[in-house]
Amino acid sequence: MVLKVVINAGIYDEKMKQKAFKVVTELEGIESIDANKGTGKLTVIGELDAIAIVEKLNSYNSWPCKNWPHAVLDSVGPKEKKKEEKKKEKKDEKKDEKKDEKKEEKEKIKNYYEAISRDYQNWQPNIRTQNYYAQSIEEDPTACVIS
Repeated sequence: MVLKVVINAGIYDEKMKQKAFKVVTELEGIESIDANKGTGKLTVIGELDAIAIVEKLNSYNSWPCKNWPHAVLDSVGPKEKKKEEKKKEKKDEKKDEKKDEKKEEKEKIKNYYEAISRDYQNWQPNIRTQNYYAQSIEEDPTACVIS
């Protein structure tokens, strides 16, 4: 499952950002990494373990800054879909709803006409016909048979 992990890592300059990227990219299953210098948060998207990322950031000793803040897990959740995909899904849902409404109307009309036609159908009971066969009578029953 693709997760979006937000970590409060205290990234406030470019050098810290590069080091954090270097440390996090060593892990497997990462699709994208983004760092916001304004808030100091690191956003990682991919099939990964959130705790492993935090441990990796906290275990790294050679940071460019001696007062590197302790990395804290901020939030973990499913990856959000893009706005375009959401818009397409909404359009598809509207189209599907219209198609469903048309199908329902057609089904109602079909059921109505079936009910009416049932009332006016002729009732014809099953009549058994007599099964008989015609016997051929020959003039000479002891006639020769040529084989």
